[in-house]
Amino acid sequence: MSLITSDNLWMTWMVVILVASFAIFAEQKWSWAAKVSSAVICIFGMVILANLKIVPTSSSVYDIINGYILPLSIPLLLFKSDIRKIYRESGKSFVLFHIAGLGTFIGAIIVGFIFSSTKDIQGLVAMEVGAHTGGTVNLIAMAKTFNVDANYTNAVAIAANFLVMVLMLVLTQVAGMKFFRDRFPHPHIEEVESSNTDESKSLAEQYWKPKEISLLDLAFTLGTTFVITAVSQGICGLINATSAPDIIKQLFGNIYLMMTLLTVIGCTFVPKFFSNLRGAEELGNYMIMLFFVALGASANLADIAKLGGIIFIFIAVIVTLNVGFTLIGGKFLKCSLEEILICINATIGGPTSAAAFAINRGWSKLIVPSLLVGLWGYVIGNYIGVIAANLVGMF
Repeated sequence: MSLITSDNLWMTWMVVILVASFAIFAEQKWSWAAKVSSAVICIFGMVILANLKIVPTSSSVYDIINGYILPLSIPLLLFKSDIRKIYRESGKSFVLFHIAGLGTFIGAIIVGFIFSSTKDIQGLVAMEVGAHTGGTVNLIAMAKTFNVDANYTNAVAIAANFLVMVLMLVLTQVAGMKFFRDRFPHPHIEEVESSNTDESKSLAEQYWKPKEISLLDLAFTLGTTFVITAVSQGICGLINATSAPDIIKQLFGNIYLMMTLLTVIGCTFVPKFFSNLRGAEELGNYMIMLFFVALGASANLADIAKLGGIIFIFIAVIVTLNVGFTLIGGKFLKCSLEEILICINATIGGPTSAAAFAINRGWSKLIVPSLLVGLWGYVIGNYIGVIAANLVGMF
């Protein structure tokens, strides 16, 4: 029994909202929290509260977040995913991102082949590819696509976000290492270091500065994401009711993939409408914070520890190949060190992580490219995850 019981919904909602709000506040106000990221604070903050028996590990509150708030956040996060704009404005980062993603894909296939007899291995491969091509949102979509055990899902999700935290700290050190600076151009680092201002301490707060958002903006933004989510659910229901092959159902019968497809089509062919939907980024990110809190609450550390070995191997192989491919590709494409680090971050952690890294480092010119290539990871991560899982299933 926890201090706040599972049937005490108002108190549970209170804690969820407070933890998410504190994480956002901390990331914008304290330098240590900016390095750790709000997502990690949400997850591990709730892990601590749940394992200290303060909040329940299961509640209908978490079910609502997972079943309704999480799906609604996906279109909101993708309202800037105009494929033509991503290709046009991300420059060499767009090509380099795919090279980094190739490292993730090959690494997951190798580990999947080694552990081909492991329970839920296809789902694990799909989750790892999704997580380290687009982010945790893709990971959850893959877990639901392949009906992965909840303990596996929690373990991989927590490990993935812990990896993002460690990665941001490591990449920060790499940006300052003479070895890498001697081998790659680093104009953005030089620009920051030559500046006499101390703006980098509050860059996260400046990025999320107040914007002009009207009641009508919120109405259109929320209305659009509800329409996309509802239509996606209807289409998926029709597809899953047919006798179509499993691969078709995995690709087009999954609400997360269908929402992604419909949103990208809308953003690409009706870009003016979607670009004018104000508040989508803020609402989407806040909803994702609530999801991270719910994820941390349902994590059983004892069960997760039992799964640590295979997940550690997955992460070690994927990160090694991802970083190796990106460094080699960056050298071949004559990319800057900053672009290389951004693409590694965008594949491993997703757009919010990559943008946060660029913001906190003061690389203002790379904030938009990091978001764009990260959004592209959201778009393709799930599809690549399905392909990788089915390849492993052939072994």
